[in-house]
Amino acid sequence: MIAAVLKNELRQYARDGRVIVLVIALLGLGVAAALSGWTTVRASERERVAATVVDRQVWDHQGKKNPHTAAHFSRYAFRPVTNLSVFDPGVNGYVGGAVWLEAHHRDPAALRPIEDAVEIHRFAPLSPAWILQCFAPLLLALLLFPSVAGERERGTLRHMMSAGAHPNKLLLGKALAALLVLGTLAPVLALTGALVTTAGGATQLADTASRLALLIAAYTIYLLSFVFVALAVSSRARRSRSALVIVLALWTLSTIVAPRLANNAGALLHPTPPSAEFWSALDEASSKAFWGKSEEATKRRDALRDRVLAEYGVTSVDELPINYDGYLLQASEEFANDVFDRRYGELHDTLTRQRATARQFSVISPTIAIKNISSALAGSDIDAHHHFTNAAEQFRREFIRLLNEEMTQRGGADGYGYQSDNAFWRQAPDFEYAPPRVSAIWPRIWQDALILALWCLAALSLAITGVRASFVQEARS
Repeated sequence: MIAAVLKNELRQYARDGRVIVLVIALLGLGVAAALSGWTTVRASERERVAATVVDRQVWDHQGKKNPHTAAHFSRYAFRPVTNLSVFDPGVNGYVGGAVWLEAHHRDPAALRPIEDAVEIHRFAPLSPAWILQCFAPLLLALLLFPSVAGERERGTLRHMMSAGAHPNKLLLGKALAALLVLGTLAPVLALTGALVTTAGGATQLADTASRLALLIAAYTIYLLSFVFVALAVSSRARRSRSALVIVLALWTLSTIVAPRLANNAGALLHPTPPSAEFWSALDEASSKAFWGKSEEATKRRDALRDRVLAEYGVTSVDELPINYDGYLLQASEEFANDVFDRRYGELHDTLTRQRATARQFSVISPTIAIKNISSALAGSDIDAHHHFTNAAEQFRREFIRLLNEEMTQRGGADGYGYQSDNAFWRQAPDFEYAPPRVSAIWPRIWQDALILALWCLAALSLAITGVRASFVQEARS
């Protein structure tokens, strides 16, 4: 019976020119998305490599200058693009790709690609992930809305029942037929997989195979949820037109409305401070609290002076065997680092609460859950960006420490007059970044995975009970 239902459904799809047009359009869109992602990743990586080389050359040949002046001249840490960004670029276009490693400041990432994007890209970047999240469910809805309601309208449901059709077998046959039609996107996925492994220059995630396997599993569950929802609606609707209206409304709610509402709700309930206010408060608590003219700042510097004098057993700064200005600069860095950790930690906690609020909307939208899972596994979510910026900050601290120690240990009584040359600049290490492994990502997405699984199970349960109810109703009529 399952084979008969499957064969009949596929025959009807083949005869329906609209289905063929939709499938061809989706295939073309998928190929374009895969090639677009591949091109973007390759271009981004070429730019990063070129910028890294130039940054190193400029640093190595800056000539004689004070190490602290060089600390303000500084360098950049550039974020590498991961190969799975070909599939799901996540927030890559909306966050900066370079961090300026300046003394006294923890700067945000700059150079956001979205600032140079056209308007349509601002709405939704074309990617294979976006097609699977948005258009694949739409195709399933259009395929399945008449699956049971249409059989009832044509009177064929009664004939199937008289032939001994079982509700579960009917359900399974129609679900498999829709999935086979959706399976025509397999060439697009194969192309994407090939492009992922050949994204020239892109950072190849060490556990790419594991991530791809998890992505396949997650999207399978996600799409099955829409299959069963459409079948449940079709089995409960009186007419196929009513089923079409309902499944389109559910698709719109899940893929378009709910994600936007979720983000807005998170921002409304847990607002982040205005940018100008945040940076002003950060500067006040870090730089001005140490270098300012307030009584508290003066006492803080006096305490440091007394401590270093006691440490070296002298009575004045002039008697110190080190460059006191360099020592004071490093002390100010360590003071500011504590402030940065606290203030950025508070900001990160706010963003975490925003995402937790948005996750609650997964109850009405599995799309929210799959978005979180997909971008996390692709290494392109906001947490991946935080991981990069935190690594850049740790490098900045060691980098500035190296410059301050050069001034402290070798500057003697020259103060800010001490100068280093190119031989010293060439000793500075380069920033190297390693993305987290998938085992470190699981604690962030297990709730989304659970929600997605519950969605699929609930939809399956509704579909089973709906088809059985249709059989009972047809038998009584």
